[in-house]
Amino acid sequence: MLGEKVVSTCQSDATNVSTDVSSSDAEDMTPQRQLVDIPIEQGMSNLRKVLEKDCANRYQAKEAGLNFNLRSEKYLAKYVGMKYALCLNSGGIAITLGLEGLKRVFFPDDTNDDIRVYSNAFTFNAVPSACVNAGFRNTLHLVETNAELEIDLAHLEQCIQEDLRSGKFSRGKMILVLSYMRAKVPDMHRVLELCKEYEVLLLEDCAHAYGCSYDGQMCGSFGVISTMSFQAAKLVNTGDGGMILTNNDELQAFFIFSAGSYEDLWKKHNEMAPPEEVALKFKFTTVNKSVRLTNIQAALLHPQLMVINDRVKYFNSLYAHLVACTGKRLEETCGEGARKCIFFIGQANELVGPVNDSLQVRLMQPDGTASQKEFPGLDDFLAAIQARKCALTKFSDPSNARNYMSWQFLKAGQIMPDALPLTTGNLCNVCDVRLRCEDTELKMEKWAVDLAECYRDHIWQREFHPPLRVAGPIAGA
Repeated sequence: MLGEKVVSTCQSDATNVSTDVSSSDAEDMTPQRQLVDIPIEQGMSNLRKVLEKDCANRYQAKEAGLNFNLRSEKYLAKYVGMKYALCLNSGGIAITLGLEGLKRVFFPDDTNDDIRVYSNAFTFNAVPSACVNAGFRNTLHLVETNAELEIDLAHLEQCIQEDLRSGKFSRGKMILVLSYMRAKVPDMHRVLELCKEYEVLLLEDCAHAYGCSYDGQMCGSFGVISTMSFQAAKLVNTGDGGMILTNNDELQAFFIFSAGSYEDLWKKHNEMAPPEEVALKFKFTTVNKSVRLTNIQAALLHPQLMVINDRVKYFNSLYAHLVACTGKRLEETCGEGARKCIFFIGQANELVGPVNDSLQVRLMQPDGTASQKEFPGLDDFLAAIQARKCALTKFSDPSNARNYMSWQFLKAGQIMPDALPLTTGNLCNVCDVRLRCEDTELKMEKWAVDLAECYRDHIWQREFHPPLRVAGPIAGA
């Protein structure tokens, strides 16, 4: 039973400072109770102790059980399969520090303009922003997105080869910031082949994909660095917050001092601290950016980590139920074969262990093929479904922060439709909504009805099956 799994998982961390689960709670183990209410109660209990002991800053925590930053770092490092982890105040700053760390450790004698950075043309604006903040605006190159909303690996290799032929960039001085946007995981065997062949350093942006795996290996463990986000819409929510992980001693030292460690506070990171001789190389030469996660947020974070696997299972079950119900409702609403009209964009590769905490749908033509142009009725479809309390949005909206056209802080030539035609086409008629732990199968069934009826009213009837016009009376009759 899911409830039993959650309780045992929460209690498996022997040092967890939490409230007790009563016998009445055990009898009322709804998903809402298991996955939301109990972690909140535990987080509030943790928070109360943090405030009572005046240890809102991680370095103030004198009791090991109250250093929720360190406990969360140890948990996620083990969960992902990395040696080190460090809590930060956002996923975006994690990417920025990751890039700065790669520059400092691997390219100390090169300028930023000597280093090519590749990243997804389809991701959230925090990713290109982080690249700019790290000093790579001039060398950031956006890579096309395929129909599965993954980074297009053929285009990535084409970009690498063109850069090498140009002579401006050289093998071994390239970084790939791979964003698993909306938890879409590409062929990681091929990613690693490309990185090895062309000597590209891999930074995994796991903001949407911690909990995902590829061929049995956790996402976040493939690269030199990986980053996570705990922003409000993510699998684990502390409002804002993030984490950076690595196996590299020097990178971890750079991250700790960049985040805001000073004097001998780095030693309080315990097993998450690098060897002393490595730490001393960075102690006095690293700019302090003061981007630590507060122990207040970490107090709320830790109980949610204890149920992360059960949240993943629940989201995946909700998603499967919605897909099945939507197909059925489409055929009831629009006729036999109409289930092809709304395509749920899942994982393209069966080797991916998914985390379906969001859903992306591509509105299709009746024959199940994608339209090369946006449906004229798309905005009316969205307005109608939003009026039914389903917060569906379209990626092609120029104000959507996931649309590269809105990233006007980049070089203008990079963010024009003709520069990224594949991405432009593959985002056409694609809509997106996040799931929440509070959602239920009943809500998914309602969404299925909403999707089917709004598609019928604003796409099906308008584009493909307009009602017959009734002739009026003949003049003079």
